[in-house]
Amino acid sequence: MNKTNFAKFILLSAVIITLFLISCLKKDERLPPSSGSSCSASTTTCGKTNNLTNIPSTYLTALTKYTTANNTYAVNVCTEDTNGDGSADYMVVESSNRPNHKSYYWQAANALYEAFDFVTNLYKYAATVTATGYSGTPSSAGTNMIMEQCITMKMPINPSSASTKSNTDYSTIGLALNGVSFFNENAGPGDEITEELFTFDQCYGHPQRSGVYHYHVDPVCLIKDLGGSITENSTTVGGTTYSWIEDNGTNGGLLLGFLLDGFPVYGPVGDNHTDYAGSSAPSIDSYNGHSHSTTEFQSGIYHYHVKTANIGGTNSTVFWITNAKYYGTPGSITVR
Repeated sequence: MNKTNFAKFILLSAVIITLFLISCLKKDERLPPSSGSSCSASTTTCGKTNNLTNIPSTYLTALTKYTTANNTYAVNVCTEDTNGDGSADYMVVESSNRPNHKSYYWQAANALYEAFDFVTNLYKYAATVTATGYSGTPSSAGTNMIMEQCITMKMPINPSSASTKSNTDYSTIGLALNGVSFFNENAGPGDEITEELFTFDQCYGHPQRSGVYHYHVDPVCLIKDLGGSITENSTTVGGTTYSWIEDNGTNGGLLLGFLLDGFPVYGPVGDNHTDYAGSSAPSIDSYNGHSHSTTEFQSGIYHYHVKTANIGGTNSTVFWITNAKYYGTPGSITVR
């Protein structure tokens, strides 16, 4: 090799090495989460601010928690007077539907992105594997990623039991305190929810095609962030250790959010537990709820529990958020 060609070779090698190092740096780069919502103040009901003035006093403590649970992406609370009579008709919660916890489904450049081995779900949902005979290979929900939304949930100002119960549907049926969507116990048409379990991330959520991240089951990272108790589990198979967290069964009194009918959702519970005063609570009904006093509603209120009941009240190995129907009359939800 002559001197000219050798010099070219050295220069080319230097360029290749430089590009390789830049590529590695980009792969490891983590950008801080962006804040705010793509919704403009003029297109939201709350105007991207909190106004709790007309929130019923019985709901004030609970709804205020929406304004503090997500320290990364704002969740706003206000009321709406739809008929102009000077009285509020709806309690309104607005969210960009972005969790403030780690997830595989964040863009890799987001500081909240965290890798996850979906094979972990084989062991996390081992009882479901046994019960259903699942023989697939757990993987992510395709190319679905968490995308910023603009969600407005309007709940009746005076929630009450509906004489005719309405079915929940395949979209947002409520909002967790961190502003993330609650979905019901069903998968989208054509899918089986017991198979979708295996696409859940480390925080028990996943996004659908339009990027709406949501929980079908007990949101363990939210439970942990709200001060609830969790259990750390792991198993080693073939030299690989799979780790996950679970609700530890003592969070039945922990407020997690609200459904569209205006009734609160509390943490996982079995058939029996105690109320705020320590008295035995009524049995859970077919809507996954019952009435008794709670920390936020000390005079008592109907509320849902994330519970091991599935459609028709049959036992399940998974903590579903709902059981097919709303107890009360649902308000409205807008996702844009």
